[in-house]
Amino acid sequence: MTSELNDDLVRTWVTGWARTHGFDVHHDGAVHSALRSDSTDQWEYIVYSPAETDLRKVSSAVAKGPNRLLTVIVEPEKDSFAEPDEYGLRLISDEEKLMVVDMGFQDVEDPITPEGYSTEREDADGWTLFTVRQGDHLAARGRLAVVDNYAILDRIYTNPDFRRQGLGTFVTRALTAIALEQDVEEGLLVATGDGQELYEFLGWTLLGDVHIYGGPKASETESTHSQFDEIDSE
Repeated sequence: MTSELNDDLVRTWVTGWARTHGFDVHHDGAVHSALRSDSTDQWEYIVYSPAETDLRKVSSAVAKGPNRLLTVIVEPEKDSFAEPDEYGLRLISDEEKLMVVDMGFQDVEDPITPEGYSTEREDADGWTLFTVRQGDHLAARGRLAVVDNYAILDRIYTNPDFRRQGLGTFVTRALTAIALEQDVEEGLLVATGDGQELYEFLGWTLLGDVHIYGGPKASETESTHSQFDEIDSE
């Protein structure tokens, strides 16, 4: 049995996601904000199915910077809000999906490292980096943060030269095994449209749609929460 989508769950995901990126994060009621210090040094505001007062507040904040973003998480196939242009916003992306899994049904054993590859685990302050290499070449990697009883998987990346070899599945399973060293009950991640199929194969289910908005001059290059993080490659 997995959790229902609500503000508490979104707050948990934001906390873990920000931790794996090294972002400063703040929670002001139902508005959660993160300073994207690895890219634009601008604020991103994240809300669940916002009330009118919160929507007005964050829309005003987004308007103060060309690279500020508003991310709205809603139930599948539900609109974030009508007429975003009335708030000075435009839709940048609606392809990402918030997904959840019951960790009680996941494999606790470390997956077998594919032949010809090596792995490295680095535990940082509140999160873990798991890397797969072939010789000196980065093949794949991913990050994990544990918040309360939730494991937040993030930044799962496969080098284009090593794709279609099962490394995305391997990294996801390895991060899951690491998470299960702690008392976690569920996992959360945001997947791209392309990545959704992989995670469904691994037992994850769709929990909510992720809609990203910016001002009229917002850049689309920094708007993703994509698991396949090209910026993180070497």
